[in-house]
Amino acid sequence: MPHAVLEGSVDLAAFAASFRPILVRRGGDVLRAENVFIDALGRTVLVEALVIEAGRKQSFYVKMAGHERGSVTVRIDPMTHPERSPGVRELVAHIAAAVIRVSPDARLGTANIVLPSLGEIGDET
Repeated sequence: MPHAVLEGSVDLAAFAASFRPILVRRGGDVLRAENVFIDALGRTVLVEALVIEAGRKQSFYVKMAGHERGSVTVRIDPMTHPERSPGVRELVAHIAAAVIRVSPDARLGTANIVLPSLGEIGDET
């Protein structure tokens, strides 16, 4: 399952408050993240995601959950079951990088995805 563990000071509430939609278009493929939902304690965030690759549409949520040890895991919500396609993996990576962008003291711990540079996050139409 595509995921990234972020270590250091990660502020999920700040991420949710400052979230800007992510849109990546390449040919006929579209990667999009638009809506953000945060729990009352600010420890869990869901990002509504859509990936269209080769005409196949996949809707799912990316979940960010804070842990007692201070890290945050960014991964596909286990209640949704998209195929782990290159586009799905890339969109999870873009969301993880966006969290790091608003949490300057955060850093990438372990991951099985490659995060884009901070300048590549956002609209690539």
